[in-house]
Amino acid sequence: MNGAEHNEVDCREVLSEVYFYLDSECAEARRDIIKQHLAECSPCLAEYGIEQDVRALVHRCCSNETAPQEVKARLRAKLAKITDLEIETG
Repeated sequence: MNGAEHNEVDCREVLSEVYFYLDSECAEARRDIIKQHLAECSPCLAEYGIEQDVRALVHRCCSNETAPQEVKARLRAKLAKITDLEIETG
């Protein structure tokens, strides 16, 4: 992507969808857009790397347990707020 195309996908938008990307819960076309953005945007890639590490840790600690959908939704909402604050202050 050139600079203009890169700007079409907002970093905040990518970070808000990183969990869907990690869980393969978004359409293939959207996955491709997010993957391309992560390949070209080092701050988002660093954030994505942190998310992968957290997921791996949670998986190791809780691999035999499944969280209810309500808990997953609340976690996503709280993490989205944290991400928004970090982007605004970063």
